[in-house]
Amino acid sequence: MSRPSEWDVFRPLPEPPSPDGDEDDEMSTPLTSVEISLLGLSDETEQVLQDRLELLRPTTGELADEDENDDAELGIRLRYCLQYDPDEEQLQHWIEYPKSGARVPRSDRELLRAFVLDRNQPLQLRAEGALRRLANDPDPDALSKTLQEFAENIADATQTLAESDEVQAALKLVTQHGARRLLELDPSDPTAAIGFTAEDGSLAALLRAVQPTLDLDTAGVLPLSAHGSTTAAILAAAEASAAAQAGDAIVLADDFGDHLDAASGEYLAARLRRRAGQLWLTTRQPEVPRAFEATELLRLTRSTGSRQAFQLSESPDRKERVRRRHLFTLLGPAMSARTVVLLEGPHDMETYTTVSRRQFRDESKAPPSAFGMRLVPASASGGEGGKQELPKIAKLAAELGLAVRVVLDHDKPGTDQDLIDDLCEIAEMVVRLPERAAVERAIVAGLSSEELREALESINEDHDLKLDVDSIDDSDLAEKCVWALKHKGGLHRPFIDALPAGTTPPLAASVLKQIKASAAADPLVTLDAP
Repeated sequence: MSRPSEWDVFRPLPEPPSPDGDEDDEMSTPLTSVEISLLGLSDETEQVLQDRLELLRPTTGELADEDENDDAELGIRLRYCLQYDPDEEQLQHWIEYPKSGARVPRSDRELLRAFVLDRNQPLQLRAEGALRRLANDPDPDALSKTLQEFAENIADATQTLAESDEVQAALKLVTQHGARRLLELDPSDPTAAIGFTAEDGSLAALLRAVQPTLDLDTAGVLPLSAHGSTTAAILAAAEASAAAQAGDAIVLADDFGDHLDAASGEYLAARLRRRAGQLWLTTRQPEVPRAFEATELLRLTRSTGSRQAFQLSESPDRKERVRRRHLFTLLGPAMSARTVVLLEGPHDMETYTTVSRRQFRDESKAPPSAFGMRLVPASASGGEGGKQELPKIAKLAAELGLAVRVVLDHDKPGTDQDLIDDLCEIAEMVVRLPERAAVERAIVAGLSSEELREALESINEDHDLKLDVDSIDDSDLAEKCVWALKHKGGLHRPFIDALPAGTTPPLAASVLKQIKASAAADPLVTLDAP
C-alpha cells in the first residue's frame, strides 16, 4: 500500500462540534473505503484463499443471491479502508475482507498484488524499478552478488582514477595553495586524505546514477531521456508486458498510451491484454480500445452530478451488432467527451468546424469542445443515406453514457418525421435547419451580396469553376454559391475562409449557439431563417 494523503479522505468532511456543545461530544471520523471484487483467479490462488472465496455476480462483483448460484462465480472481495484521527492528526489505513472484517495478511496481499504500470522511467535497476524485479525473480542471490561486484568495481575504478599521476598532480597543486595548512593535512603526503566516490558510495545511489542508453540510428549511443517520451513509453509498456507474463498477473495502467503513437498504443495494449491474467487499463486515446472487445470497455462518467458506469451487453442482438460497427470508426475519438454532436456527413463536419474555429479566432466565442462536446459525422464518405445511420450511432453513444445532440438538414420538409421521432427518443437535443435548408444554405443564408460575391470570386479563381461572377445578378447569387459549394468534392471550408474578415455565416452560427445551449423538455429545435 502506498502512503495515503489527507486529500484521499472522502469529502465533504463532517462539521466540527459547536463550541457551546457537550464537552464529551467528539467529531466523528468518517471511514473512507473502496471495495473491489476479483474473479477469474488462478487455480493456485483459489486453493490458497479457499476460505475467503465467495459466490459473486460476474457482471457487478456483488454477492450473489441464493437463486443466482447458477450464474455466480467464485471470487474474493477486498476493502481498502482509510480513516483520519483528528486528535492524533494521523491517517490510518488497512485492507480487510468484507466477508469477515479480518485484516488481509501480508502473505495474501503479496499473492494478490498487482503490477502497476506507472510513469517512472523504464529500464531502471534501482530497487523500485520494474527491470530490477525482472532481474531479481529468477535468482535473487545471483543478482545480489552481481550488484555487489558492480559496487566494488566502481570503487576500484574510482580509486584508480584518484591515484593516477594526472589527478595526483592536480590535487597536490590544490593543497599547496593553502588547503594543506588550513586543513592540517600530512605535510609529507597531503593528497592521501583526498579521495573520490560515486554519489554517496552506496549501492542504491550508484544504481540511481546508472541510466539506460539506446543506439537507434546514426546519432549513436544516447541516454534514454534524449530519445523522447514515445521511446520511454514503449519501453515502459514492454516492461509491464514482461512482468505480466505469468498467466495470473494483475496489471493496472492509468492514462495508457498518452505518449504513444496510435499503432504502438494499440499493439502494446493488445500485448498486455494477452499476457496479463487481468488488465485494468484507463486511456484517453481512441486507438487503445481497439485492442479489446467492445464488451470489455467500461466508460465512467460524472457529468450528471453522480458517478455512473456504462458497459455494453454481453449478448447483443442483430441490431446491436450492427450499431457496434460504429464504435471504433466514429465514436472512438469521442469516448472521452461528455457530449457527442452527430452530424449528417463530412461536409457538415467541415462547415461547423470551420465556422467554430473562425468564431473563436475573430470573436473569442468558445467552441463546442469547451463544453465537452465532440462533433461526429454519421458518414465518412458523404454519400446518400448518412442521416439514416444517425439513430444507430445515437443509440450506441447513449449506451456508453454519452449525451447525444443531433444537427439535421431540412431540405426536404415532411420526409424525415420517422427519423426525427427516433432521434427524439434518444437525443437530448435535435437541432433542425429552417425549411428548404441544407448545410450549404447554412453557410450562405443571411450574408450580404458583397460578402457572397467576394467569397465566390475567391473559390472560382482558386478552383477553376469557370464562372463569370460579375455577370451574376444579386438575386441569383446565393443559389449560385450553393451550386459552387457542391463542386470539386465540396468547397465548404474554402468558401468560409474566403469570406471577408469578421464575417460569420449567421445560420451556421445559430446552429453552434443552439447545440451549446441547455437542453429543454422538447428535444426538437427548428431554427428560424436569418
